[in-house]
Amino acid sequence: MYTDKEKALIWLSLFDFLNAKKIEDILSLYTLPEQMLIEIKDPIKDIVGEENFSKMKDSFDINLLNSYIRSLDEGNIKCVTCFSEDYPQKLLDLYQPPHILFCKGDVSLLKTKCFAVVGSRVPTSYGRTVTSTFTKGLSENGFTIVSGLAMGVDKIAHETTLENGGKTIAVLGGGFNHIYPAMNQNLAKNIENNGLIVSEYRPSVRPSAYNFPVRNRIIAGLCEGILITEAGEKSGALHTKEYALECGRDVFAVPGNVTSQKSIGTNRLLKSLQSALVMSYNDILDYYSISPIKNKKSVKQLTFDEQIVVNLLKQESMSLNDLLIKSGMEIKNLNSCLTTLQINGLIKKLPGNEYMFSGQ
Repeated sequence: MYTDKEKALIWLSLFDFLNAKKIEDILSLYTLPEQMLIEIKDPIKDIVGEENFSKMKDSFDINLLNSYIRSLDEGNIKCVTCFSEDYPQKLLDLYQPPHILFCKGDVSLLKTKCFAVVGSRVPTSYGRTVTSTFTKGLSENGFTIVSGLAMGVDKIAHETTLENGGKTIAVLGGGFNHIYPAMNQNLAKNIENNGLIVSEYRPSVRPSAYNFPVRNRIIAGLCEGILITEAGEKSGALHTKEYALECGRDVFAVPGNVTSQKSIGTNRLLKSLQSALVMSYNDILDYYSISPIKNKKSVKQLTFDEQIVVNLLKQESMSLNDLLIKSGMEIKNLNSCLTTLQINGLIKKLPGNEYMFSGQ
């Protein structure tokens, strides 16, 4: 059940022409937000314009609003407004915090210790390895991993967290009915079942180029800090960094190859001292005075051949052909090693018949 205060905000969310600033201006016209459900004040016209004001007056119907709320309930969508107990107070540090969050999944994650992992949509093998290794370590040590469900670093961060039994939050740039990119629909469903999906846009809103930089403020606001694992000169992750700095969040970056275009963004961040340089997830744990959780699993003794493969993949991700050449092993023995190492969680197979180190 929603209070009348919350219903007032849910009603305002129906109008695409209302952004966070205009909603704040409208709320300032009322002593109590719930009064909006009784009277649509004329000064709203000065905020939204005459045409949009007419749309608001014509569409107001408490029965229609209740019907809309029922449809959200049927879709397992919960509205967390700034008047809700579940609303994360950390978001109030933002210049323009969202007044409403549409949520699918475990809403309690909004108030956990969150950390963002963001970066390039097309990471190099180095970026993929770094993202997976850092995310695994952070999620295993109590952080809820937050990212934006985009391809590349975002996807790796979400998947790695889920694969290792951690919790993750995906913040969308559109409504639940239009998951973007579409190829991440299965991942979105997995996160809904084992984590949380969040959007400030109602379910029917399509994603747009404008929405993604705006949603990045929520990623930054939810978290203790953000980690940029790999980012080019114009990466969207740099927008998240700006929001993080504005609301006083910690920013960390992993140094990259100085000749790589994909690392220009992170390397410039480090050069400008806008972020802290980290070489391991332990650097982040140390910063927050968190003692790493020791892995209680028994350590399996590697064979000579398995150790060769692990040592190679610790340096960088490699294709099967590269491993075959650099290891000097026969294909049958190499495949046997790769299978065993995957089962033990020490390496991970990537698209394109490529492998990466994923152990500690």
